[in-house]
Amino acid sequence: MKTPLGTTFIVAASLLGVAAVAQLVAVLVYFGPNFKQAYGAAETPTAAAVPAATPAPVPEVSEGEKSALQARLVELVAEADKLEAGASPADALAPLEQALAMQPTDATMLSRIAALHERLGQTAQAADTWQKLVALGPAAGNLSEVAEVRLNLLRNPTPAGEGLEVRDQNGLQPGSSLGVVDLKIDGGNDGAVKDLRLAVKARPGEPIDARDVRINVTFYETLDGEIVPTMSRVQSMWFTTPVDWKSDGVEILEVKYEVPRIGPDGGPPPDYYGYMVNIYHRGQLQETRAEPADLLELFPAPLNELPAPSGGDGAGGAR
Repeated sequence: MKTPLGTTFIVAASLLGVAAVAQLVAVLVYFGPNFKQAYGAAETPTAAAVPAATPAPVPEVSEGEKSALQARLVELVAEADKLEAGASPADALAPLEQALAMQPTDATMLSRIAALHERLGQTAQAADTWQKLVALGPAAGNLSEVAEVRLNLLRNPTPAGEGLEVRDQNGLQPGSSLGVVDLKIDGGNDGAVKDLRLAVKARPGEPIDARDVRINVTFYETLDGEIVPTMSRVQSMWFTTPVDWKSDGVEILEVKYEVPRIGPDGGPPPDYYGYMVNIYHRGQLQETRAEPADLLELFPAPLNELPAPSGGDGAGGAR
């Protein structure tokens, strides 16, 4: 039989228990505000405790290495020129791709590769390369606009739309040597400048001399309730040179027109109405485009016109 605990022992044990609890409470009161933070810091390392990754240093390219790189690029391009002009143009892709790998954002190289893919009938590869060029944005200069046009033509080789005449498999009107295969105008009704871009395509296999081509672009306005040709300055430029329709049969012309701010007599300014494009080859009308379509009836294009003077840029008469 166990001996019963004495009262003194029980009281002593109780006092010890109370003292222990009091000490625990004192510790918590003293350390309480920082206890959780300190504990957390011990358990979870802070971001400062994790060593930051040191970026790898960018190796400097010496002038000698730059010269060697440029010399190699010249060699590759020369090799591509020779192969592309030979019996197997597809062989030119290899040196061109090598050159592009050395300068992945070279817009001229991307354009050349895309054009060669088109020439070889490799539509998917051409579209992919043109898209890369578009992605360069302003860094690609005018070639970005060229790439947009080429993509449009790959997706829609035969233009269609209200008021357009029948087109053949080349996207041209039957019997014509030249035609508009892509057209875009920016600026909107309230824009201060109208920017008209048109892609003019030549019939495959037919040589075109720019001196035999005349493209008339006319902008129209409404003044005192009457539709009249603008008297404002109009500027035009070709996106690529020379303009000969040889590389891929398409040349792109950009025409800019500034909406007048005042009328010819100093009164209220006229309102923009639309535009008309007439293309002539050797004096014969090839195609007419107009927006809105009623301009075709209001200002019918003559069927015959003298070509641009010798040495002209082929866009004489754009206004």
